[in-house]
Amino acid sequence: MKKASYLLLFALSVFLFASCSSVRKSIFNLGLSIERCRSDLDYRTISVGGQRYAYLEREGDGDTIILLHGFAANKDSWIRFVRYVPLSYRVIVLDMPGHGDSRLDMNQTYTVEYVTEGVATIIDSLGIDRFHLAGNSFGGLVSTLYAMDNSGRVITLGLFDAAGAASPVKSEFYRLLEKGDNPLLVASEEDFDRLMSFIFYKEPFIPWPGRPVLAGRFMERSDFNRKMWSDLFEGRLGESLNSRLAALSMPVFIIWGDHDRVLHVSSTKVYEEHIPDPSVVIMKDCGHAPMLERPDEAAMHYSNFLTAKRLDEKKRK
Repeated sequence: MKKASYLLLFALSVFLFASCSSVRKSIFNLGLSIERCRSDLDYRTISVGGQRYAYLEREGDGDTIILLHGFAANKDSWIRFVRYVPLSYRVIVLDMPGHGDSRLDMNQTYTVEYVTEGVATIIDSLGIDRFHLAGNSFGGLVSTLYAMDNSGRVITLGLFDAAGAASPVKSEFYRLLEKGDNPLLVASEEDFDRLMSFIFYKEPFIPWPGRPVLAGRFMERSDFNRKMWSDLFEGRLGESLNSRLAALSMPVFIIWGDHDRVLHVSSTKVYEEHIPDPSVVIMKDCGHAPMLERPDEAAMHYSNFLTAKRLDEKKRK
């Protein structure tokens, strides 16, 4: 009887202890550190012009790859993807201005141009001359804009369900925006659940206590993310880069989930029309973030592209 009482007391203590928000966050941060370590990624920061930016870095002897996340996401979107990228590459994953652990400023207007200039400043400050650049969603838009203005520095451009091109078929996301509904903005746990089901075709497994901690982080940033969305996109949602895509002179890799509800897969047709000979991969039964939903497969396609382009360059020499 006494043993049963001790077991009951222990179980109750674990439940009460684990339900504490600070404990959940500590467990989550420990798990995140382990995930970064498994991908050989080190956490670093850099201060530029009074602004603090955070990034992850994996050292390597070969070319550098710079990765950019999507709107309201952060550098950790790429952790598992990096694990499957050949170790010869040096990899840098940025928290873009207004995202992740980089400085937030409610008084700053976060236009697309401001964020792109911020990314350019970080790259310059890190002393990287030539590199492969890739981005998902909003990070794909920033990557495209940077590549257009810095073609001599970007070896290849990778677009993972990238924003910027006006697709022939309007996505579910844009149809919702026309009704004043934005599933990317999270103010409650219900909003977070909706976001997850909207982004992914099949949600990746998130071990406890990841889900409640992630939901809490989105909720804490709700007001800022709403303000940043307004700064970035309101008044310019009809704009597109279609007419400027021909300016991309470097090899371009495009990967898209065929069940992307945010940016319709028909966007790939626009890139194929305007860019000479892009490499296009459509991932079956995949949503808006291939590097999160199926990181091993997405990294395999991207790595194969980099290898092929490196071999092409050697042949030309």
